[in-house]
Amino acid sequence: MTTNDTLYNTQEVVHTKPPLVNVKRVVARSLRFWYLLVASVLAGLAIAYVVNRYTTRIYPIKASIIIKENEENLGAKFLYNNELVNPYRNHLNEVYIMKSYPLLQEVVESLHLEISMYKEGDIKTTEYYNPEFPLQIRLAKNYKQSGRPFFIKILDEQTFQIYYEGLDNDTKEAQQLRNLHFNDSIQVNGFKFYAHKKGNVGEHAGIPYLVVIRDSEVVAHQYSSRLKLTWAELQSSVLDLEIQGAVQRKEIDFLSKFIERYQLYDVQKKTRESKMAIAFLDRQLQVIGDSLQRYEDEVVNFKKQNVTVNLKAETDRLYQKMLSLEEQNFQYRLAENYNNYVLTLLKQERLNDVFTPQSVGIQDQVLAGLITELLAEQAAVNLYQNNSQRGVDKTSENPALQSKLQKIAILKQDIAKAISNAKATQEINQQFVRNQIAIIENQLRTIPNTERKLANIQRNFTLRENLYMFLLQKRAEAGLSEASTTSDIVVVNPPTVGGAITPKTSQNYLVGTLLGFLIPIFIFIVIEILNDKVQSREDIEFMTTVPVVGGIGHNREVETLVVINKPRSSMAESFRALRSNLNYFTENKSNQVFMVTSSLPGEGKSFTSLNLASVFALAGKKTLLIGADLRKPKLYDDLGLKNDLGLSQYLSNLATLDQVIQTSEIENLDMIAGGATPPNPSELLLKSQMKELVEHLRQRYDFIVLDTPPMGLVTDAFVLADLANHILFVVRQGFTPMPVLQSLEEYHQRGKLQNISIVFNDLRKSGLGYGYGSYGYGYGYGYGYGIYKNNESSYYN
Repeated sequence: MTTNDTLYNTQEVVHTKPPLVNVKRVVARSLRFWYLLVASVLAGLAIAYVVNRYTTRIYPIKASIIIKENEENLGAKFLYNNELVNPYRNHLNEVYIMKSYPLLQEVVESLHLEISMYKEGDIKTTEYYNPEFPLQIRLAKNYKQSGRPFFIKILDEQTFQIYYEGLDNDTKEAQQLRNLHFNDSIQVNGFKFYAHKKGNVGEHAGIPYLVVIRDSEVVAHQYSSRLKLTWAELQSSVLDLEIQGAVQRKEIDFLSKFIERYQLYDVQKKTRESKMAIAFLDRQLQVIGDSLQRYEDEVVNFKKQNVTVNLKAETDRLYQKMLSLEEQNFQYRLAENYNNYVLTLLKQERLNDVFTPQSVGIQDQVLAGLITELLAEQAAVNLYQNNSQRGVDKTSENPALQSKLQKIAILKQDIAKAISNAKATQEINQQFVRNQIAIIENQLRTIPNTERKLANIQRNFTLRENLYMFLLQKRAEAGLSEASTTSDIVVVNPPTVGGAITPKTSQNYLVGTLLGFLIPIFIFIVIEILNDKVQSREDIEFMTTVPVVGGIGHNREVETLVVINKPRSSMAESFRALRSNLNYFTENKSNQVFMVTSSLPGEGKSFTSLNLASVFALAGKKTLLIGADLRKPKLYDDLGLKNDLGLSQYLSNLATLDQVIQTSEIENLDMIAGGATPPNPSELLLKSQMKELVEHLRQRYDFIVLDTPPMGLVTDAFVLADLANHILFVVRQGFTPMPVLQSLEEYHQRGKLQNISIVFNDLRKSGLGYGYGSYGYGYGYGYGYGIYKNNESSYYN
């Protein structure tokens, strides 16, 4: 047999493996080390307390607004019959408008939120926000809005000091500016600011405040990402606003100012068209007013120079007809001015200044529809461009924006074409009106010269007066529309603070408790997974069909001969149980040979051989203990015998049988020591002389116990296996590797090791998960809380 043919030569598995994790053993280990679980849970609670104590508390601030429905916006139109109020409103766009950066930046700058102050504590620094703080820092215009933080400390009612790190990276030394006066301009780290004193600063003297100045655009960007806007319900016009922050008052002020600014934006958006129409009407009124004043002066001068003459009926009729034609001609000129004005705006790309023709009393439904659609598309483009100003979207890559721009280009062409068509139609109508006026003028020439001159003057005056009153009426309507415009944004719930959402105190304590409990359990599970040693009888039964003949507890004593020196101990009783159980394998026959072996040194093979032989001797059986471990003989020392002559000398024909058999102090127990270590122990054991020796001794002794070398290292035990009636394979709890049992099962199935049973040795752990709470006569061996002594390992060699 080669040296490779050992217990570690595993080629096939013939029995099932134990589960990866033995839950019972994990529970048993947890119960044993309960104090570690308690300490871990307490540590978890302590960490949770620190987290809850020093984590910045975040509060939700919520508000609700209602955006009035379309029908609620028609008051000005119905009251003044004014087309300037557009009732249509796309609520889906409102969320994007409210989160636009220009709007938020105005709120940030109005509240000076780009400037933050902090107070340093013993452990953490917290933000200090107080609008009534008597010292207010304001940035100077045309200076950058961000720089390194600095500390400011009030010295007295007149002065303060600043200290900060310099901008030079090579010199990080702090610099100080002392005895600075309030309201003076100060330049620090690249930006310029003013420290305004607004009240009594004495109570804040000596307290350092950390000042951090950031770019207002960056702050607006942050608020845009933090601001949450959600509709209260599907298809409702109530919008819920929420923002989360650590400083409650700061976030309340932000939401309040945000709603106020959004209401102002809504009003400005609605009055914008009215303002543009008023400006256009004012220019027309200026022109008509000058002409009206001139004709009014002519009427006065004519009446001074001539006697008033009553016009005849025919003259009056012609006069009224002429007046009507002049009014039509004015409407055409007004439409022509409006069309030219719109074309100019389109060429200059000033689409935001375009307004509908109804605003100035021009009734052109086709043109009005196109311009209304153009204004809606331009509003959408403005929204996209506002969002792209902070670099969030690239307008050149936005397909929705490109689609809008293409549609606007098409609408501009359609508007230009519609105006061109309208001009052609107006030219025909104007030519017709001019021809009619010429006919009436020819008819008026037939009347007396004085009456004709007066009729002309009164006609021109009345015409311009009517036109002036018409424009003045439209101007008043536009003014009333602007004055009566109110915001459609109504506050439902003002900003209120909710309970802190972080840290979640109860949840943190629960997580700390669970982690404190689960981490040790996880460690125990990892230990169980990584532990490949035999732990319980269940492990043995999972790995092999070789029966377990008995269990031997842990020897806490210095004594090796526990059966002799402590015959009433549980250890001695376990060997008696082993002796009894062996009768079931030997059928209670005498002249039996037992071979005791193991896989590795230190598993208790020699300890088991010595005490098993002793317990046979105590039963009155003539017993011989043979130290067949020729490489490391040592049993003789435990019996107080010598190793001068032993088995190696006998097999080498250097001594006789009677010379090597030694009688111990234990009655009925003899011993053949191993003798001097030979250079060829395996060859000596293979001699026929060894077999003849065993057969001869079998006749002289009731029981023979062979103590052999470990099977996992040398082949000596395999050589002697055929000489034994029964083989005891010693497995040590927590020491023997699991693959050993797999190899043992393989050899057993192949017939290389027959009549074999397992002795489960050194049972330190018993009970839950270890499957060996009691054995034999019902005694327990305890869990083994003792610690190995320096020489304890010799007990199992």
